[in-house]
Amino acid sequence: MNILKMALIAIILILTLWLTGFAVAPPNIVGTWFGKTEVPNQGPDDLTLVVTKGEEGFSGTLVDTLGLITKDTVVKDIKIQDNELTFHFPLTDGTEISIKMTVDGDKMTGAWAHPEGDMGALVFERKK
Repeated sequence: MNILKMALIAIILILTLWLTGFAVAPPNIVGTWFGKTEVPNQGPDDLTLVVTKGEEGFSGTLVDTLGLITKDTVVKDIKIQDNELTFHFPLTDGTEISIKMTVDGDKMTGAWAHPEGDMGALVFERKK
């Protein structure tokens, strides 16, 4: 094999390794997460989110301490892209709440949004 072919193979190998380094896997969101938020006119609310992954993708359940969410409410449309997690769920009155958070290891931060305009900060930490 001549030097030019060897150099070309080396360049292709280096470029391949370099480019695959940019293909970052999405963060692991599977597990039990404990969260906190403030609900207008209600006060602080503690949340527990359980996320699992199956053949169909992610699924999860959510419960809170104020009773605004029915016990073990199913979380809908869980999506993770890069480090951004989104999903929604119904309150006991049927109102759909949207969630958008940034995942950073064992911590997620973001906000919830009510269709009438209320919003609140949200912080989750994974159970160790």
